[in-house]
Amino acid sequence: MMPCTHIIVDTFICQVYNVNNIMIKYQLRCRCEHEFEGWFPSSKEYTRQKNRGMIQCPMCDSTTVDKAIMAPAVKTSKAKKLPTEDYFVMGESAETILRRLNKKIKKDFQDVGKNFAREARKAHKGKRDQKFYGNPTKEETNQLLDEGIDLFAVPDYKDN
Repeated sequence: MMPCTHIIVDTFICQVYNVNNIMIKYQLRCRCEHEFEGWFPSSKEYTRQKNRGMIQCPMCDSTTVDKAIMAPAVKTSKAKKLPTEDYFVMGESAETILRRLNKKIKKDFQDVGKNFAREARKAHKGKRDQKFYGNPTKEETNQLLDEGIDLFAVPDYKDN
């Protein structure tokens, strides 16, 4: 499976994959013993990212990360309901993450504004790089997704 888009945050390339495909979830642990989840399209991709130092602990930014011991998933007879709500982090952490992400994108990516859909199609065909951002309409967003072009919505964080 090919990554759909790249996002660069503090020199680390984060790859966004089509979430409709099957992903492998690993429990990861950094050198400081922080545990967190990582989702990968394959074990090969996990190894590639680990070897390149692309996996980073969200608590301490360490790139010395390994798989933690995990309990095997045991299928039960009762069907469990998947959570439909978003997950939460502490507000101050989220503000810091969003502030850094927005600053990096606006500094290093080209603002194509309302031309986002056209530029996204070019990038999808390999006719331009993927370092751009913009504001497609809802209709354009749906069309791009229908065409198999994966997108990542970045919340625009504004300081109060």
